[in-house]
Amino acid sequence: MTTADPYVCEHCDDSVPHQHVDERPLVESYRRDLLRAVLAACAVSVVWLALGLTTAWGSVLGVILGMAAWAVATAVGVLFFLLTRRGKPAATAVIGGAIATAAVSPILALLVAFLTPGPIAARAVVAGLGWLVLSTLVTAVRAGRLRAQLVAHTRDGEAARSAVVRTGGRPSPYVEAGWLVGTAVVFGLCVAATAALPVVTGVLVPLNAALAVLSRRLQARAAQPQAASSTRR
Repeated sequence: MTTADPYVCEHCDDSVPHQHVDERPLVESYRRDLLRAVLAACAVSVVWLALGLTTAWGSVLGVILGMAAWAVATAVGVLFFLLTRRGKPAATAVIGGAIATAAVSPILALLVAFLTPGPIAARAVVAGLGWLVLSTLVTAVRAGRLRAQLVAHTRDGEAARSAVVRTGGRPSPYVEAGWLVGTAVVFGLCVAATAALPVVTGVLVPLNAALAVLSRRLQARAAQPQAASSTRR
């Protein structure tokens, strides 16, 4: 082809210069990362459980209450998202849902702290464990469905694979697993703080909301460079 010849892609006959990316290695790598990230979160849950058992801090009620707190906080966030997504951009609704979940968490921590028997440290450990167990379980189910979708020969499967290629698999599943464990730790600390000094709940509500905004911004900023540098398929 000479300089005078027009550009024609040999793969798709497109006249706009671009590059094709082999999606298979990217998709397979992302599927492996999804599995490993979930296994890592499960391993942390097991270690956390062992810590509670070996120190005689195990409390089934505390674990159940921690799981219930995660379910309620998540439901509040989802409800807020559903109520606000119609009149606002999707990204704004997602951030609003995250803020709602974070803001209600200290209130739930206060309830868990007073309903769970035992020393303050023990209540924090078992409540955080319950939060982590249920959130990890739900994440594992979601990751399993996504792994299956990525190899499915369907329209949704093609869209999922295109998203992985377009974003370079970001945010990384390992980062999301880290946030998963981090939120459980924060909830456990909130239980300890509210058990020791209930009035601190009024400070934790806006603080948690601010941390939720910061975490969302950090995740979005981390995804921007890769998204900007990804090539067209």
